[in-house]
Amino acid sequence: MGSVIQSFGFFVATFVLFSGVVIYGLFHLEEPNPLYWAVFGVSGLLFSVGFVATLYRGIRDLIKDYRRHGNFFSFIYDFLASLKLAIFIMLLLGIFSMLGSTYIQQNLSFEEYLDRFGPTKAVWFWRLWLNDVFHSWYYIALIVLLAINLIVCSIKRLPRIWKQTFGSERILKLDEKSEKHLKPITVKVKEPQKLINFLVDKGFKVFKEEEGNRIYLFAEKGRYSRLGVYIVHIALLIIMAGALIDAIFGIRGFLPVPEGETSDIMLVGADNKRVKLPFAVHLKEFRIITYGEEAREKGIKVAEEFKEAVASYRSYIEIINDGHKVAEGPVEVNDPFVFRSYRIFQASYGLTGGVKEMGVVVVDKRLAEKEEKAHEAIVGRFTIGSGKVVEFKDMLVSVERVVLNIQNPDRGMEGDLAPAVVLKVLLNRKAYNVPVVYDPQITVLLYSQLEELEEFPYVFFMDGFLPQFYSGFQVSFHPGTNIIWVGSAILVLGMMVAFYSVHRKVWVRIEGDTAKVAFYSHKFKEEFKRTFLRELEELHEHHTKKED
Repeated sequence: MGSVIQSFGFFVATFVLFSGVVIYGLFHLEEPNPLYWAVFGVSGLLFSVGFVATLYRGIRDLIKDYRRHGNFFSFIYDFLASLKLAIFIMLLLGIFSMLGSTYIQQNLSFEEYLDRFGPTKAVWFWRLWLNDVFHSWYYIALIVLLAINLIVCSIKRLPRIWKQTFGSERILKLDEKSEKHLKPITVKVKEPQKLINFLVDKGFKVFKEEEGNRIYLFAEKGRYSRLGVYIVHIALLIIMAGALIDAIFGIRGFLPVPEGETSDIMLVGADNKRVKLPFAVHLKEFRIITYGEEAREKGIKVAEEFKEAVASYRSYIEIINDGHKVAEGPVEVNDPFVFRSYRIFQASYGLTGGVKEMGVVVVDKRLAEKEEKAHEAIVGRFTIGSGKVVEFKDMLVSVERVVLNIQNPDRGMEGDLAPAVVLKVLLNRKAYNVPVVYDPQITVLLYSQLEELEEFPYVFFMDGFLPQFYSGFQVSFHPGTNIIWVGSAILVLGMMVAFYSVHRKVWVRIEGDTAKVAFYSHKFKEEFKRTFLRELEELHEHHTKKED
């Protein structure tokens, strides 16, 4: 029992158990009950015992190793090459990655963590950098430590693998001296050339040497298969390098862009740090897609009661670089727009409180007061939006203020429109604040009550109103993405070499019709031996039948 408690496996198992209990209590229970605290106590006790036992044994082994090496650098070298160290680092990385990608949404403000988790959890999340796990100092340190462990481990084991792959053993003859450790078996062989052809057909490279009445054969295949592990190691190092580049230089932020406008400033982190992008995003158009519209686009049917429900939303953007449009396209939910190493996601949308487009009918007040001239009172129409200046007749008009619902401004921001707009009008070097309301009667009433408009010769009536939306884009910059893809491709290659090819050798010494055969296989040696002998026997029987 004591040996089990002191084992590294016991420590790992109790660590995973205790971590799972803590995570369950933090994120899955609103209020921990007595049963949970009992499980928490037992798992915590087991983990403490495993930790203390492992720590004691580890310190004892380290002291022994240090005394055995008698050299600090050699001692550190062996410690960094430890498989146990690699397992523990990967466990920690796995837990932190799970927390950062599932349970704790990253880069929110402290107030949002307070609302979601309460003051105690929010403070600890903030102190432990769990609000930005993948850019935390300890996450980066763990990746670097794992990379060092992999490098040192690979270097330590390389000489033995190199010798087995490229050493002189591949041209060794099966003589009396080598029989002692190769332990060959005896078989009957009629024609040596048939055996050579058989080996070649099986994919072996065959070396032949004749010495008196003896024929020596050495066959080998999968010589480089043992290097597959190193290809995997190199791939993992490349992937970790890409992840480190992303962790250090990568960035993710929120970019709100009002419809019809352009922005290159995104807000990063919980403190909404302003970061300038190397390009600007122009929101050309924003559309809310209903299920009815989506059904028409895809040529499918949808139930009548769902036709007006919101199915999705779509932004049409342009990428502006040095004043020129360099790319354009749609951004939809789950379908980001990719530009260089930047990915632009459709994260949210809403009303800006401005006007995208409003039609204005201009009426001459004096002509409207005369019945015989009433039909001539309308002098024209123009459209205007927030941030635009319109020239009409001898006036310059811009939007000064917008209220989406004059009866209830809060409901207006939710899309319930009863709009009123104040236009700034410059006429004959004099500025006027001209109200335009959704209800013509209210508009006329306002004109009659505002003394500053007595000299203003026109009345403006609203003729259509479209509110201005904004798109909230999540912009992520991952400079290490291409490096990670390269590493992933090399990883697949390395795994194919490591798992789908096997280093195998066959030694043969033929004297007359008798041959001694020895085998080596890096994996599945007994299976290879049985299969080889069975096929060799079938070859011999086939040859005998042909002679008969």
